[in-house]
Amino acid sequence: MKKAVIDIGTNTFHLLIAEIQHQTDIEIIYKKTIAVKLGEGGVNKGFIVNAAYERGINALIDFKKELDLHQIKNVKATATAAVRDASNGAEFIKDALAKADIRIEVIDGLQEAEYIYQGVKASGVLSSQTSLVMDIGGGSVEFIICDQQLIFWKKSYRLGAARLLADFYFIDPISKTTLSKIHQFFAQTLTDLFEAVQTHQPTELIGTAGSFDSYAEMNAIQNNSIFDANIQHRYDFKEVEFYDLIENIIASTHQQRLNWKGLIPLRVDMILMASILTQYILHQTKIKQITTCTYSLKEGLLMSDF
Repeated sequence: MKKAVIDIGTNTFHLLIAEIQHQTDIEIIYKKTIAVKLGEGGVNKGFIVNAAYERGINALIDFKKELDLHQIKNVKATATAAVRDASNGAEFIKDALAKADIRIEVIDGLQEAEYIYQGVKASGVLSSQTSLVMDIGGGSVEFIICDQQLIFWKKSYRLGAARLLADFYFIDPISKTTLSKIHQFFAQTLTDLFEAVQTHQPTELIGTAGSFDSYAEMNAIQNNSIFDANIQHRYDFKEVEFYDLIENIIASTHQQRLNWKGLIPLRVDMILMASILTQYILHQTKIKQITTCTYSLKEGLLMSDF
């Protein structure tokens, strides 16, 4: 069955067209990612600013042209934090239908976590061991404690990289005082996550797509190897190398990150906040095994019935 999904995120819009043979066989026909930055200037204010709004609608018009070119009628488009938290989100959805003929479904954080789990499961990365899956978006972060059969616990938090940048990134490089404030904020916000970790004892951290793709590419370049998210479903890190990588990112300036091989421009600043959060999670959970999974929300959407 040929299907298409559109993932309307806070930073990027993704179009994925694929042939689905069965529950774990996704044959990608076409994919396109547009750095819309829908949350730019407004993600922490609950509003989509005019320039970002226009970029979003134009991206969807562009996607519609590709859908028509591939003669796709079976489409599922979902919007996450940037739209669901915006006071003009309903207006954006109406304009998407009127101008791009794309009907958008706004999903809540728990639905988002469910789709992320289904995507990770389809990748084959999960096993019988209990894992903590972390998906760092621009507006929210989803955590799922699970194995290849079941979800034991899941929750979405308004801790997305774009939101954290807007709230905390004032000095370059980021100061120890600001880091301390961020850590205090995490401690106040993530209490129930760490209670769930204590209960279920995950032994592996699986980071999905986004910043974790960048971590994999940067680490591979440092080791004179290749990581290709279009081909590989997973990338396993050595613990020491991963810790060194995120510590270097946290200590870096914007200009240094601009020159970092393997880091795309869209993530130059987003990866700073992703690294601060990831480091905090690893310190608190004591998890040693760290993996990137290249499947996430959009692949989970493909696995759903529509």
